[in-house]
Amino acid sequence: MTAIGVVALTLGLLWLALTLPSRACTDCGAALTPVQRLTSGALASVESPPLFFSHGWTVDASGADPSEPVDPFFEPSGVVTFTYTGEALWLLLAPGDYWAYLYATVDDRPANRLANIPGNVNSLGARAGYVTLLAPELAEASEDRRLRWVEIHREAQRADVGASSAHLVRLEFWRGWGQKPLRGVAVDPPQQALHRPGERLPLLPAPQWPGALLTMTGVWLLAATAAQALTGKRPPPFLSKLRRFDLSGPPWQRGAWLAFGLGAALTVAGTALDSRLPTLTGVFLLAVAGVVRPALWLTALLFALPFAYAVDLPLLPMRALGIVDVGVLGSAATLAGHWTLRSLSGEKRPPGTPSLEREQRAALWLLALIMSWALVASLDVWYPTLALREWRVVFLSAPIFGGVVIGVVRLSWEPALDRQLLVAGWLLGATTVALIGLWGYVSGQGFVSAAEGVRRVQALYDSPNNLALYLDRTLAVTLSLALFVEGWRRRMLWGALAVVQGLAWLLTFSKGALFLAAPAMALTLAAGGVWMVKRRRASPKPLLALGMFLLLAALMLTPFLGAERFQRLLDFEQGTGFLRLQLWRSSWAMALDHPWLGVGPDQFLYHYRSAYLLPEAWQEPNLNHPHNFVLDWWTRLGLVGLLLGVSWWGLGIWGIWKWLRGSSGRRDEAALALGCLAAAFAALTHGLIDVSYALPELMLTWTLLFHWKVAR
Repeated sequence: MTAIGVVALTLGLLWLALTLPSRACTDCGAALTPVQRLTSGALASVESPPLFFSHGWTVDASGADPSEPVDPFFEPSGVVTFTYTGEALWLLLAPGDYWAYLYATVDDRPANRLANIPGNVNSLGARAGYVTLLAPELAEASEDRRLRWVEIHREAQRADVGASSAHLVRLEFWRGWGQKPLRGVAVDPPQQALHRPGERLPLLPAPQWPGALLTMTGVWLLAATAAQALTGKRPPPFLSKLRRFDLSGPPWQRGAWLAFGLGAALTVAGTALDSRLPTLTGVFLLAVAGVVRPALWLTALLFALPFAYAVDLPLLPMRALGIVDVGVLGSAATLAGHWTLRSLSGEKRPPGTPSLEREQRAALWLLALIMSWALVASLDVWYPTLALREWRVVFLSAPIFGGVVIGVVRLSWEPALDRQLLVAGWLLGATTVALIGLWGYVSGQGFVSAAEGVRRVQALYDSPNNLALYLDRTLAVTLSLALFVEGWRRRMLWGALAVVQGLAWLLTFSKGALFLAAPAMALTLAAGGVWMVKRRRASPKPLLALGMFLLLAALMLTPFLGAERFQRLLDFEQGTGFLRLQLWRSSWAMALDHPWLGVGPDQFLYHYRSAYLLPEAWQEPNLNHPHNFVLDWWTRLGLVGLLLGVSWWGLGIWGIWKWLRGSSGRRDEAALALGCLAAAFAALTHGLIDVSYALPELMLTWTLLFHWKVAR
């Protein structure tokens, strides 16, 4: 296994060295000139005689510009036809911050290198290849960097044809006047001609993903070998001679709590004032507390999760760091520091440490596989920097966080108390954000938005839907604890938190939350509650309380049912419902065009609005995910990512179900397990029409639900 791992790692790194951009291209670019025939090797300007333009075009050496039609919504701005002979046809287009699109047919069939979306036809009613020219990210770029060569057709290889045949091309431009959208045509161009002078190119013109796949395979094999070698090894003899100290003793624990309280206060104050010194001091004190008791750092991170969207920590000169980056890496560092101190002191493993069950181990391995595959999918993309950033904050953070959650509990001398800390930190953070949103709703001081006749709570998020997605998960757990834990005082406390979260959640007026997540959450809690009541032969009062909660929620929504947002709920011919259907059509075509690797992490927005945005959906171009979890996994990470993601969810939910079944005799444990199950189903159902996992706080929440079962 070691030899295979070394070979795979070496080959992967060598492949990446050859395929990553490494040299400045000195012979790139080529002047476009008028040509008499469009044949292999031609780099033709728009002034070339073979190009026939419809009436109204303005054509010069710099490009071709269509005219504005009488009705630009129902007729194209201009049509270009020509014949070419060769294997591949490329167009030099000028995308930018303007709304225009192109239909292309070759031999009366859709141009096969462009999107082909069923039902999206040209002005003749014929199916056609389709691409938009909307790319706001290029608006500030220089002219040469804004232009883009786009391959629109490639001849199918046929064994019975010795030479390329002639192809009739029809280009239909809609809108785009004043932009000169068409700049040139190329047939079988050399690779250097498609790049700009000075652009960095690889030594080998090949995709990068095989190198990443080989590298990750080698890393996995070597990691497995190292883990096998380290299993059962004793610490070095010199450690036993070091002075012992007991981290679980009262002095250490009192100091940890003091550092935690002071550190939390300084971090909040420093962040609010945008001051580096108190923030840095506060984070340092939190780290000290975390080294003594890792659950304290993790509690602070869970509290801060819903703030990660809008708040950064001013820790470095002239630069702030994200909460997720600092929190996840800091949790791993504090856990490592805690483990090191305990090893140096000769402290043994806590008695009664829970074993890591098979589902837990398999789910963590699946999460690591998702992380590895996401790295493979992050290379051959339009914008690698954005892809690698999302890979870091979403896909790399999740397995690190999952390992830390498991490690914190397994190293804890008081796993039950530490688990309570994590639960309290997570749910108090959600309640705090909900309170901020409610304060804005009542006072009119912000944190709300208006849409379709209602004011919607959004708190620190850019969209009320994002707040609702987070509260789907926390409200389910909080409500389950309020209904089913031991002791009326504790139920009242959790109930107060549930009321605050529930009120903010309702006032987001999120359709996915109210009409998908809410029924799934309520049915899961009701079914689980009936099962728990029958199993313990307990009072049905919690079920009555759940019914009252749902009734009050329904009554609160009654005055708003006449608003436009709810009147058009089932209207799929206009508004949000119509746009969502068009988005799914485009996303399905994108998935089919990129089946194995997808378009990559954080690339959906750019492919959608610059290649797949349908004319009917032009009002909402800036969507960065397909609003459906199946299409999200597929377009982001391909079919392999979809299989891994659904398997991870399935195994995680199965693990929660087993946890619930095995904890029926322990009321508090069963209440938490049922809440996690309800949160998972609420998140999945809401994910049918919205984002499901690909945000840092949502991915970490999924990981938390699946991996803190060991704390018992």
